[in-house]
Amino acid sequence: MLFFPLFVYATLIRLPYTFELKKDEIIKFDILYDGHIYPFEMRWTLFINDILVVLYKYNSFPRQVMLYKDPPLNDFKVDIAKYPEFYPYLFVTFKDFNDKIAKFEIYLFNDRGVKIDFKGKK
Repeated sequence: MLFFPLFVYATLIRLPYTFELKKDEIIKFDILYDGHIYPFEMRWTLFINDILVVLYKYNSFPRQVMLYKDPPLNDFKVDIAKYPEFYPYLFVTFKDFNDKIAKFEIYLFNDRGVKIDFKGKK
């Protein structure tokens, strides 16, 4: 009952989840794990010379990554929790860039007890 207001405006998503972002458009997720809610925000700011600069914030800690169009430099890993064995993590993959819109996919691995709520785009 305590988390009910949170779920009124959130939507559970199925993974892998594909989404597109325009420059400086923010996508938000809430990651629920082990009784805690961890916010995840992501946006991109620059695409030049086939390099995409992505800014993301997980659990209120900001980070920056540079992604290329081709594997293996087109993805990054977000550890949901740090446990010695089989900890869950997200894998964000940069798929394509067309007409000022970047396309991404999010995968979830070792998802025991992890739920992700899509909060939307800003």
